[in-house]
Amino acid sequence: MSSTNLQEPRFKETKEARETRKRSRGTPHFWRAVRYLGPHRKIVVISILCAFFVGLTFASGLGTMVPIMRLLMNSDTMQGWVRRMAIEQRMAVRMDEKDSTVLRVINVSDPNGPAAKAGIGPGDELRLAGAKEPAGDILASSMEVIHLSVGNRENFRPVDIQLPPNSFYLRKALTIARKLPDDPMWSLVVVLGFVGLLTVVGNFVRYFQEYYSDKAATLAVNDLRRKMYDHVLHTPLGFFGVNGTSDVTSRLVNDSQGLQEGFKIVLGQSIQEPIKALFAFALALYFDWQMTLMIIMFGPLMFSIISKFGKKMRRASRSALQKSASMLGQVEGTLIGIRVVKAAGAERIERRRFGRIMNGLVAEQLHMSRIDAKSGPVLETMSFFVVAVIVIFAQWKITKHTLRADVFFGVMTCLIGIAESLRRTTKINNVLQKSNMAAQRLFDILDLPAERQRRDATVEMPTHGTLQKDLAMEIQSSETVSKIRRINLPPIQKSIQFENVVFTYPNAPATALNNLSLAVPCGKSVAVVGRNGSGKTTLLALLPRFYDPQQGRILIDGVDIRHATLRSLRKQISVVTQEAIVFPGTIADNIAYGLPLAKRDEIIAAAKRAFAHDFIMEKANGYDTILGEHGAQLSGGQRQRICIARAVLRNTPILILDEATSQVDAESEALIQNAIGQLMQERTTFVIAHRFSTILSADTIIVMDKGQIVAQGTHEELKNSCEVYQQLYEHQLVGAG
Repeated sequence: MSSTNLQEPRFKETKEARETRKRSRGTPHFWRAVRYLGPHRKIVVISILCAFFVGLTFASGLGTMVPIMRLLMNSDTMQGWVRRMAIEQRMAVRMDEKDSTVLRVINVSDPNGPAAKAGIGPGDELRLAGAKEPAGDILASSMEVIHLSVGNRENFRPVDIQLPPNSFYLRKALTIARKLPDDPMWSLVVVLGFVGLLTVVGNFVRYFQEYYSDKAATLAVNDLRRKMYDHVLHTPLGFFGVNGTSDVTSRLVNDSQGLQEGFKIVLGQSIQEPIKALFAFALALYFDWQMTLMIIMFGPLMFSIISKFGKKMRRASRSALQKSASMLGQVEGTLIGIRVVKAAGAERIERRRFGRIMNGLVAEQLHMSRIDAKSGPVLETMSFFVVAVIVIFAQWKITKHTLRADVFFGVMTCLIGIAESLRRTTKINNVLQKSNMAAQRLFDILDLPAERQRRDATVEMPTHGTLQKDLAMEIQSSETVSKIRRINLPPIQKSIQFENVVFTYPNAPATALNNLSLAVPCGKSVAVVGRNGSGKTTLLALLPRFYDPQQGRILIDGVDIRHATLRSLRKQISVVTQEAIVFPGTIADNIAYGLPLAKRDEIIAAAKRAFAHDFIMEKANGYDTILGEHGAQLSGGQRQRICIARAVLRNTPILILDEATSQVDAESEALIQNAIGQLMQERTTFVIAHRFSTILSADTIIVMDKGQIVAQGTHEELKNSCEVYQQLYEHQLVGAG
């Protein structure tokens, strides 16, 4: 679902939202969500450093494969191996490893190196001049000019060879090697002990890396959920009229959880695995750069396969998330109306409907599973053929004496490490594609324009004549719109006026209100009657700006309510709806909803005026009784009286009663009518009611039909002059009375 379809037409895109949209154009939604990790960047940095260290220990462990293979294959020692490494580097030759007691050249690696310049070639043995023992220790030392006997069998010749100094790391390696036991078994024990130490340290750091990545992901998604919840609370009511609540709930719960999994992957494996692969790649380059570069040739092919699976996963994930939202909506709707379902014996119908939704969801989930399960085997098959080609190439190099067997095993170990990281990366990509779709659905909500609460926010709207000069507003006029600084609306003193109001619900085929005008003096009460769908509830929903008209305006004391802050406007209005809404918490909390500083005495006084005090005190904990979900332990009439008490406590100058007594039991109806009558005398009141007694208590009755006011006056006047009112009176009002 695109954000365009979710937006309510009356809200213009703000400059900030427009700039954000431009910046994010072409950017995956997941990476937009990554900015929520910003406040937790210290944790992210620690996680990345830990991942770097994990990669370093992983590569170090791979690097030990060469000495391990050498020790196992040649019964070598660490001293002999490091010494030969130093000689080969200084002389630019390859030494024979079959006999550790003789230094024999099998290949000259650099034709311009020291050995080639001294006339040393393949098959030559190296000894100290005038001695029969090998010259290993001397050649590995820091001496620059060495006198050697070079030859084969008994035919030796004196040679003076000029050698460059050992590299820094070889000097350190020689120092350490001289301190180790010169025994093959103990050398192997030392190397394996070093590997074990790396394993312990690496896993210890890995624990912190995974913990901190999960912590940062959890905190970031928590921030996003808070922001989204706050944004939803300030989203125009028309959005919920079109899309319902289950879809928003699914995005807030399921999609944010999917995004959290993506964050964990990004901070965990998506950092750790590339670092491990990078270190393994660097080590492979050190072992043999030709073979390593050959591996790179297969990179584009592997990347194209990963990308193809990612696109398929993205499409399947979008469809699965949409069907998951439908499933949640079905469950929510059925459970809310469970009494109706049972009374109608519709369990089978709901079960079938749920089954159809679940079949679609399962099909998409299985599609995702097939993609996920297919990606691994395909890449592993490709990896096998890549390895086969590399093995053949390695065998050719070994026969040419340009590659040792132990180095080949080292390169293959690095290759396996890189392949394993790539295999895990395919899983990462699939998760990221799911998370990207989840992030898109979250930003579809976050990108919706919200109701503007702040005084310094500007609003764009059609210009309607000249505004009153006594309003301290900054106006910048243009041909069609005015930018106006919102004001704090003072309490009503004179009147409320509806001027030529036209309103149509989003995607509705017909107009709900058509060129409607009405003036209500301050302190007067108006009863609104009409057939179902005539626009009664819509009319009163415009006053607190649950919706804004597409044409016309609503004035309080001559001030267009769109020029006022929502807080100052709604602070003057109390609404009691037909559906009695209670929230989790105590009865006292529900009466004081929106007024957290209300005193207990004020709460009790409001409950008494709403005739709720008696049944509240019958509860075990009185006003501290905890109400469960939807206040199920209260009757409909009791819930409604709590809502009326809430309106009494707010003590606002404007009161809207939308079928407020429809769920009140007959026993307390007369008492509540008295309370409502007292409120109506003190406030500007709008009443939608079918009960005759409620209508008679109003100062004026207006009759609506097809979105227009067809008549207004007193009961006697309308009874004699308005056909619509006569029909309502005969079929609804009298029957209700």
